[in-house]
Amino acid sequence: MRLTRLFTLASAVLALLVCGMLGRLLWGEWEHYRAAGTGHHTLQLMQRAMVAAEKLSYERGPVNAVLGDHLPADPARHARLLRARADTDLALAQLRQDLAADAGPATALAPLYDALGAARLTVDQLAALPPAERTPERLDAAIERMFQLVPLALNAVTSYTRASEQVYPRIARILMKARLTVELREFAGRLGSALTVPLAAPRPLTEADHQRLQFLRGRIEQLRQLIKIPSSDIDSEPRVLAAVARMDEVYFAAGQRLVAEVEQASRAGRAYGMDTGQFAQRYVPCMAPILALRDVLLQEAQTQALQDYEAARHELVLALLVGAAILLALTLLLAIVRRRVVVPLLRATRAVVRLGNGDFSMPPSGARRDDEIGDMLRALATLRANSMDRQRLEQERVRLIEELRLRADTDYLTGILNRRAFTAAGNLRLRGARDQGESLAVILFDVDHFKSVNDSYGHDAGDQVLIRIAEVVRDSLRDGEIVARYGGEEFVVMPTYCGLEAAHALAERLREAISREPLTLSDGHILRVTASFGVAVAHGPHAALDDLFHAADLALYRAKRNGRNRVEQQA
Repeated sequence: MRLTRLFTLASAVLALLVCGMLGRLLWGEWEHYRAAGTGHHTLQLMQRAMVAAEKLSYERGPVNAVLGDHLPADPARHARLLRARADTDLALAQLRQDLAADAGPATALAPLYDALGAARLTVDQLAALPPAERTPERLDAAIERMFQLVPLALNAVTSYTRASEQVYPRIARILMKARLTVELREFAGRLGSALTVPLAAPRPLTEADHQRLQFLRGRIEQLRQLIKIPSSDIDSEPRVLAAVARMDEVYFAAGQRLVAEVEQASRAGRAYGMDTGQFAQRYVPCMAPILALRDVLLQEAQTQALQDYEAARHELVLALLVGAAILLALTLLLAIVRRRVVVPLLRATRAVVRLGNGDFSMPPSGARRDDEIGDMLRALATLRANSMDRQRLEQERVRLIEELRLRADTDYLTGILNRRAFTAAGNLRLRGARDQGESLAVILFDVDHFKSVNDSYGHDAGDQVLIRIAEVVRDSLRDGEIVARYGGEEFVVMPTYCGLEAAHALAERLREAISREPLTLSDGHILRVTASFGVAVAHGPHAALDDLFHAADLALYRAKRNGRNRVEQQA
């Protein structure tokens, strides 16, 4: 196939691919924009469900007050119950209306309405009985029916909650915490309702009552800690921090204290000093900060969702503009390439192929042309000459790099590793020790009274001492054991993976080898030098090389302080 035809075919394929890619990109941006709009509505729907659940929980307070009322009944308590029921009905009506507007399954609320009607009927029938006939069993049954309403309200929008989290993964953690606040409010209400029967009877709390209160407190504290665990940037917002602090101050201080007072009165055999209605009037307001925290979280979620919606709209517009620009640029580029590159390139194909195959035996012909192809051929000729030179220079560079690497890792005086190379090797071995669950030891030692050697015999003698000690230690070590000059007259040894006892034995062997090895100076003097050793071992996932060196250095200091020419290990 000729190059012109190949270029035409390639241009068509490229245009199709670019159009397909742009179409896929634009479709994805459109879907994201559409999903962002619907997802913002689902957030509002979820908020409606949480409000309905909160109203159902709030209704239990007046219910408890009415069930614990005496005859004649208090009209104010009955009026509060009617207002609470009206608020609940309004919240459920709004939720049902939103579900219908969203073409959602409004029938999902049917089980809730049935259960709510049955629970209210049970409460009304029980409240109409004389107090003596309101047995604990009947009271528990009525309260339990009220407990079952909140999960039904939340389950009605569970699918919407998941949809919101999928559309807005960035705020999924915020939604989770908002759901946790609803659960916290529910269990806080259950904690107060657990005292309805004892307060209404009145009778002391049974052991089962105390156990139930302890269970509810544990669940409440668990939800509290889950809410306070930092999981996103929202947790550092001043509004959220203030709402959490207010919840701790009001409910977890005053509200929990009120429940504890009832428990203490029961254990002491004292009168409670309040009935269910009075308890509800004091306890229910303490739960308001929990709902305030929920509202703050939902407001932040709505704000971020709106920001995501606006960002999706801007990205859609930007994608449209970029797509149009890409298509225009592609058309112009193909026209320019065909006119100024493809046609002249046909004449230079053979030279390019020859040079592309690495055949530098013949220089490209036609280098005298006064156009772009001529410039390319002249460049290829220059490239041919430079490639041969570059090959020679590359070989020399590799040799010099290897030589520099060796010098960078070696101590110039003793020929052993220097501190930098030892640190790199030590960190590598420490990672291996952590991976294999082994212990890693470090032996740090320096020459005793080295300054006096320099002062008495000169620095050349001191250098000979260091060189000879390095030779003695290196000859005494086995394969895999590392020795390096750590600085001045200080040396460091890292054995293979071993414990403290084996490292101590190795240090003792090195100490003896140094002390018994005489050194003859160039002027004939014979010196016997000793060294002090510090041994340290580290193991476990948190082991660090700096900490290991520090422990060995402390042990070395003890060795010098205790008389030198000895081995001390980490405490």
